[in-house]
Amino acid sequence: MFSSEDEIVLKITIYQFHAKELVQEAINENADVIVACGGDGTINEVASALVNKNIPLGIIPAGSGNGLAANLNIPKDINKAIHIIKNNSIRTIDVGRVEDNYFFSNLGFGIDAQVIQAYEQNQKRTIAGYFDASVKTLLNYKSKLFRLYIDDAIIEKDFYYLFCSNSNIAGYGISFTPQADLEDGLLDLLMIEDLDVFEQFYFSVLVLAKKIDLLDKARYKQVKKFTIESLDGNKISYQLDGEFQTTHSLKVKVEVLPKALKIIY
Repeated sequence: MFSSEDEIVLKITIYQFHAKELVQEAINENADVIVACGGDGTINEVASALVNKNIPLGIIPAGSGNGLAANLNIPKDINKAIHIIKNNSIRTIDVGRVEDNYFFSNLGFGIDAQVIQAYEQNQKRTIAGYFDASVKTLLNYKSKLFRLYIDDAIIEKDFYYLFCSNSNIAGYGISFTPQADLEDGLLDLLMIEDLDVFEQFYFSVLVLAKKIDLLDKARYKQVKKFTIESLDGNKISYQLDGEFQTTHSLKVKVEVLPKALKIIY
């Protein structure tokens, strides 16, 4: 894909969302390929600026979770990741969108969003930090009342966990939606109703064992779009590719954009 005569331009981010500005600079400079080196948040910023563009994205995973890179079988070894960028083919994957934000790996409401919020606050970007945030959140979390609009159905329940995925790996090798496919034109939605203390523990065990389908209160559906509405008066918050986000709305729409990102893997 590359030759020894190709020019490589290095651009370094220095603040949040700077990556999007640097991608636009690279586009204006007629870049043939744009490579993102970093964690899921950095990958998201760079990829978001390339949605529906003809410039392919290369990934060098250098973060903690590396969910999208893991799904694409891109190793953390820098030399191996560069080898993939230099030699592999370009494919086009689906992209998820919530409000005006894109996600490439996953989107989570309910306890998933609260875990990520706690994870960011403790500033330990490691698997140990993630589990520490998970345990602390589990001890205090109460299910939230949501109304979901999916196809012609309306589902109104106290949900413990709502997870929407484009990728089959969420990060750290953890999988909530092992059947998810980046190129099927669908999002995989996992819905889990209110759980008691024992069921919460059982849920955690099933997550580690990648056997969530054994949980009676788990419902799984592949969708092209859905709308989620908060019924407890609280504005909706969510985690998007491992970054906590808040909104000013009680209702948000989620949809898939088929074949919207060119990527090398």
